[in-house]
Amino acid sequence: MVRGPAALLTLLGVSVAYFLAAPSLPQIHPPELSAIVACSIGLALVVGIVSGLVAIADAPLALVPALVGAVLLVAVLDAGVGAAAVATPFETVLYACAGIAFAVALETPLLAVGLPIFVAVIDIVAAGAGGGAGLFALSTPHGGDALSLDLPDWGTGLAAARLTAPDVVFLAAYATFARRLDLRERAAEAGMFAALLAAAAAEILFDAEVPALALLALGFLLPSVDRLPGLFAGLREG
Repeated sequence: MVRGPAALLTLLGVSVAYFLAAPSLPQIHPPELSAIVACSIGLALVVGIVSGLVAIADAPLALVPALVGAVLLVAVLDAGVGAAAVATPFETVLYACAGIAFAVALETPLLAVGLPIFVAVIDIVAAGAGGGAGLFALSTPHGGDALSLDLPDWGTGLAAARLTAPDVVFLAAYATFARRLDLRERAAEAGMFAALLAAAAAEILFDAEVPALALLALGFLLPSVDRLPGLFAGLREG
């Protein structure tokens, strides 16, 4: 995963270049395979940006310039015609900063475990009641909607998948909990990437909406399940 300011800036540049180029890349057939490939790359870039930003949790004041810069860039890009996907890297920075700040301000073992479970239950109930499950695949890009992060398909002008602001906020918060509470940070990031990809693939291949935030919680907790009792043992000793 990405580490260090230089690596993060490089990844942001690569992400912007990719999201600009993706609509012009040759479409892969069948369309479902094209969407899976495009979605995998887009999600990898989003998770990589979040991974690089999580290091800011060690110096929280650095969140301020990152947040201000992201707000300004998102406002400009979302106002532009056809700029929805290009704004995605900066929307990722914006919502990741919010998630990191939340996790740093409320950093406790109880919340690190209880919040993912609570959010997962709410997401499952909402999905069962017909509510939105999080990711929406092979759809028209939402230009100007800062709460939706488009991952562009290749050569179709469609979004291979779409993340929501809560997807990125909780992704960043969980990654921050993993870093600050001595859980398996990189394994958790990989698990959450796999969770989001699985949710997108379910929609792309089977037209089945699955609760993305519930899968995200699972991807965060499972890699460190053996370390969770130690968190609460330390809490009891304190």
